[in-house]
Amino acid sequence: MRQILKYEIKKFNQSEVAEFIGTTSPTITRFLNGKQETSLSTSLRLILYLAPKEEKKFMLELIKEIEKPSNVIIALEYCSTNRLVKTMNYLLKKFKDTSNHELKEYLSVYELIYKWQMRHEDISVDQLMNKARALKVTTKEGNVLIKLLEVYVYFNEEKYHLAYDLANDLQHLIEDMDIQYLKNSINARLAETKAFLALNVINDIEQAKQCATYVIKSKIGRSFSAFAHFVLGEAHRYSDFEMSKLHFGKALKCYSKYSSLNAEETRKEIEHLSAIHGKEYAYQNAICKAMYLYNNKNQSEAIELLNNTKPSTAMEMMFVGQIQQDEQMLMQAFTKFVQEKDMFNANHVKKLLKEHGSNTAMLDNLMNIFA
Repeated sequence: MRQILKYEIKKFNQSEVAEFIGTTSPTITRFLNGKQETSLSTSLRLILYLAPKEEKKFMLELIKEIEKPSNVIIALEYCSTNRLVKTMNYLLKKFKDTSNHELKEYLSVYELIYKWQMRHEDISVDQLMNKARALKVTTKEGNVLIKLLEVYVYFNEEKYHLAYDLANDLQHLIEDMDIQYLKNSINARLAETKAFLALNVINDIEQAKQCATYVIKSKIGRSFSAFAHFVLGEAHRYSDFEMSKLHFGKALKCYSKYSSLNAEETRKEIEHLSAIHGKEYAYQNAICKAMYLYNNKNQSEAIELLNNTKPSTAMEMMFVGQIQQDEQMLMQAFTKFVQEKDMFNANHVKKLLKEHGSNTAMLDNLMNIFA
């Protein structure tokens, strides 16, 4: 690994590289010669600069070498955000007998985060949170990590407003954190959660876009980037076909490598997007194909195609309502979106219903009840 980095750095001015990644040239030299355990965050920045395609491979090699408590903490967070659960478990076991009080505290916190990520059957969500609250954390970072875990629990239980409010409260605590890597990483973690909540629950499209863009720029993990691109695809769905398709495409490329379930969901969203804008696509869903025909002024063909179909999702109900000019079906789509706490799409259906002369005040009240 170091030999490859030595070769790569010859292509650059080492002093300029050091300045760019926020370190010194002698520090880089000592790291490349293996004579000093460099800060893991500095090592990561160097790897991303010189050999970004080898990031995971090189970082896994470095993590197995580390001994300094400060590097162990960064490694635990890196493993957590990059879903490297086996390596995370390896670190938890390797340093479990440490005499360093601060590191022991972090290990206790990350053990709970590990259990949350693995969804261990031997511990329920309530037990997990009780254990988290029982920890006597003394560090700012440890306290924030516990609250971050609580945000995830609220989110998982669809208590979205509680998750959103706690995420906002955490922003103020993060500013006082001392470990810069954790500070940056947790900011990105919260931005990922807020991107989804801002779009689907708060219906704040601009905030969703800002949060998702922040996550992508943070480069904390491919699953985070994939989700952020997915949110941006949704946010542009009705306003900008090309931009939406671009982001859904990037999400699909990433999901295809590690999550077939998320990849399939993204493919469906691209199909919905194409139908909404009347674009050519290898349609698998008959209702989407009908929406495509309708948007290309083939209403009779679209209606005929719907004869043997029955909408089951809110999106399908919306398409059928539009094609058949069926206010009742649109209302069903609106209600289902609202029940699913998808206020972004519900708001779009509300605009369609307004064109039919529906009582939008009543619709707003329904959105407020379920929000």
